[in-house]
Amino acid sequence: MGLTALYFGSFNPPHKGHVAVAEYVVREGFADEVWMVVSPQNPHKKVADLAPEQARLAMVREAVEEVAGVEVCDVEFSLPRPSYTVCTIDHLRRLYPEREFAIFGGGDVAATIATWRQGARLVSENKILIYPRNEHDSFGEPFVMLSEAPRLNISSTQVREAIARGEEWKSMLPEKVGQYIKQHKLYMQQDIEKELALGKEAFARSEFGPAKNHFGAVLRLDSSNEEAAQWLEMIEDILAFRHKDYYNP
Repeated sequence: MGLTALYFGSFNPPHKGHVAVAEYVVREGFADEVWMVVSPQNPHKKVADLAPEQARLAMVREAVEEVAGVEVCDVEFSLPRPSYTVCTIDHLRRLYPEREFAIFGGGDVAATIATWRQGARLVSENKILIYPRNEHDSFGEPFVMLSEAPRLNISSTQVREAIARGEEWKSMLPEKVGQYIKQHKLYMQQDIEKELALGKEAFARSEFGPAKNHFGAVLRLDSSNEEAAQWLEMIEDILAFRHKDYYNP
């Protein structure tokens, strides 16, 4: 059986860059297939910063549903946490002794893998495919550099921050992932609650301009938020009444 490249990540959320490089690996023959290994708990990331694990798994499935040669792997959901790459690969080799596995990731993997659990063993026992995130990423042996891999200037952090600020974000994601995020209000709820609270505080001080801004921010995050819409309607009624009262004594 051919080579399976394991693309580990929290995928919080999965974006077009993730899909593009995975598709490239298969299309150009660097591996016969890519497994997107969704990590429910990465030891290097705060759990509080992650969307629910089942949501991230569902989004990755939506992202690669129609991408030939790219599959989703949920093996780490049944393993002890946090998820260590060396443990996952050992487990996969026991499950699939006929398969050959490689590690696949960005330049940050090459730069940090020596610090991972049993990092020296990971490097010595595995083929490691690296795609450069920028023009400065360059690593020699034992890494296999995929210098022509697509470089999309997108990161999961950028997506989350754009959502939180109410800016355009859907263009960075596969369409079905964007739909999933909107449907489940991922990466929005904390900011929605914050803006609602600030809007109510401003309203209580009769600071209607700032209150409108906060409630408007809620609707940019969630256009169907009825509470923010009702507060805005109330403010408009108050302002209209004041205007009428002032100009028609």
